[in-house]
Amino acid sequence: MPENPINDNDLAKGYGTMRLKAKCYGHRGLDAGYGEFLFQFLSFLSTRIFVVSAFIAAFFMVGINGVLERYALAGDSTGELSYKELDYDFYDIEFVDDSNGWMGGKEGRIFRTKDGGKTWSRLDSGVEEAIFSFSFLDKHRGWATGQWGLILSTTDGGKTWTRQNSPVKEHLFVVAFTDMSHGVAAGDWGKIVLTEDGGENWIDVSQEEDILLYDIEFVSENEGWIVAETGALFHTIDRGRTWKKTDLGHGRTLFALSFDPSGNGIAVGMEGAVGYTSDWGKNWKLLNAPTEKSLFNVILVKGRGLAVGEMASIYETIDAGQSWKVIHMPLGMKHIWIQCVERLGEDKYIIAGASGSILFIEDSQIRLPPGE
Repeated sequence: MPENPINDNDLAKGYGTMRLKAKCYGHRGLDAGYGEFLFQFLSFLSTRIFVVSAFIAAFFMVGINGVLERYALAGDSTGELSYKELDYDFYDIEFVDDSNGWMGGKEGRIFRTKDGGKTWSRLDSGVEEAIFSFSFLDKHRGWATGQWGLILSTTDGGKTWTRQNSPVKEHLFVVAFTDMSHGVAAGDWGKIVLTEDGGENWIDVSQEEDILLYDIEFVSENEGWIVAETGALFHTIDRGRTWKKTDLGHGRTLFALSFDPSGNGIAVGMEGAVGYTSDWGKNWKLLNAPTEKSLFNVILVKGRGLAVGEMASIYETIDAGQSWKVIHMPLGMKHIWIQCVERLGEDKYIIAGASGSILFIEDSQIRLPPGE
């Protein structure tokens, strides 16, 4: 068991944004137009080409079969909006309790909820770069990372944001803080940066190899994991100062991982890849894939969890990933990608993704939020 393990409540509520999300938008043509974006993808080296197929459909199928008809255009309003009124692609969602949460997306958009996701208010991030990841320690103190090495911090729940000095210019897809001082961010081209003073100073501790790093989870103050492309995992026992690489051996990109307080861990990725550990990551093995679709995110608490991905894929497990049950989406939403998932209580989740698609899941069913 890791030194100073994170307790059940920490894991359930998002300790330092450690269930961060798979970055289906995290490719090097992100800021281009869709045509140029596709061209850049197809121009990559062969080691990157396999990543393309999982996401072309996710981006270009948005809006088909009436998906956009379900959501009104939110525009640039800073007032309170219903979850049904948001029409943006969301890349990360972070809750610190059952009520208070944040979502981020393109062009610096950040939204906050205080009622469990039923209504959202637009916050002024002060930036135009895409927001890829959050790490909040409580309702007030948090960080965000994004496009072109962006690092932001807030001390008032997101009312105001301060840009911190980043030592890298590459996209930072994920950030994870374990306390007010110590945090790690990672992303494109093997970039890893860390801080030991709350972000006043960030240090570049990047990997030498060119590899996309997608998700971080710390299982204690010192020990953490990163999942990456080609089935790679990176392990640290010194708060992120150094990392040791291992590999699941299947060659498929891993987008997200999550641990529960018993040491069970799940990593998910391309073509339904599922990696599993029962001993805090000392030993990993491949499980039978629940789907051929790519899974972008996963959350696991007390052996129960949810995985989401492309083509509206939602899968639930009650035995730490040994078996999975599909949760069916409404017919008109079959072609959207689901990027974000958070736990709001016992067997309650909120999920989000393309074109403002925000849904609530309770007792294995898609439901309306309380009060509707």
